[in-house]
Amino acid sequence: MNTHFGFRRLALAILLAPVTLFADMGNHEKKPVSYWYVGGEVGYYMIEQDDERTGQLPDFWRPAFQVGRRFNRYVSAQFQYGEADRALRDEERQVEHSQVSLQARLHGSGINLFTTHPYLGLGYARHELTTESQNPVKENMVLLELGVQRLLGKHLMLDVGYRHLVDTGDNFTDQHPFVALNYRLGQQYPPAPAAEPKPAPQPAPWVDSDGDGVEDRKDKCPDTPQGAKVDAEGCPIMLTESVNITLDIEFSFNSTEVPGRYLTDIGKIAAVMVKYPNSQLMLEGHTDSVGRAVYNQALSQARAGAVKRVLIDRFQIDATRIDTLGLGESQPVADNDSEEGRARNRRVEAIIEASREIMEQR
Repeated sequence: MNTHFGFRRLALAILLAPVTLFADMGNHEKKPVSYWYVGGEVGYYMIEQDDERTGQLPDFWRPAFQVGRRFNRYVSAQFQYGEADRALRDEERQVEHSQVSLQARLHGSGINLFTTHPYLGLGYARHELTTESQNPVKENMVLLELGVQRLLGKHLMLDVGYRHLVDTGDNFTDQHPFVALNYRLGQQYPPAPAAEPKPAPQPAPWVDSDGDGVEDRKDKCPDTPQGAKVDAEGCPIMLTESVNITLDIEFSFNSTEVPGRYLTDIGKIAAVMVKYPNSQLMLEGHTDSVGRAVYNQALSQARAGAVKRVLIDRFQIDATRIDTLGLGESQPVADNDSEEGRARNRRVEAIIEASREIMEQR
């Protein structure tokens, strides 16, 4: 058997090698993991010489059609059919060559050889040589192939390799270097890597400008006075404060002059009115039962007016906040039959009811 390469075979291998190393045309950045492909192949078929079988058939170029399926990163399969016509060396007869083959390929996933990806294939081929004067020569052959693939753009793929074919009957061997161009269909790509989780946002610095214990970004009342008790939103908790004061001012008989000893007590009434600016004061004047009722009515009104004048002139209380009412002798608090009782009945009662909202303190 003639199993060595001649000079032409070696030269062909040298010519094909740069194709795998330098043909780029835009190597696709993302490699699909599965796809179908169809394409064409051109190979230089070097048949082992046997005059009785082949009539000294010289080596020849042979085109072929192929369809394949890449199942995953590691395994693919290919079906191929090729034929060629070639004259024998005596140039008197033509030989028709045809071959159908089926290969399974194992790919080196992750191996990058000069930007190409190698594979190893094993398969079956049906080889037939037909001449005009002889019966067809039919051979069942086992093939072993070694090649590399390179992606050219989005759909094209270059395939360069070498096949070694062995006849299962008489062990004749053929060699077949080849180059193929395929078009990929139905490509499926590996899933995109999961995005790295974004780092959790760092909380803003905790700031409490008014010192009420509620952070500024949650504080709806940013100017809370110091010491005030606040709610969850930073607003002061308000309480309603109420006060009720009653003051009796006793007058001399048939007099409207306010005795000096009551000025201090009247000042306390004024202070409450200042503290509670929405408060209102009622001054009720009274008399004893001496004299006529009509006169006593007017006298009681005058006594209430006298106290009002003291609040206005001495303590600067707004007159509109003071009401007066003369009740005469109608509402005694003591017996008018005694001097002591009558003295108690000659009076002005100051009645104030006030309330306000105040901040609860911590």
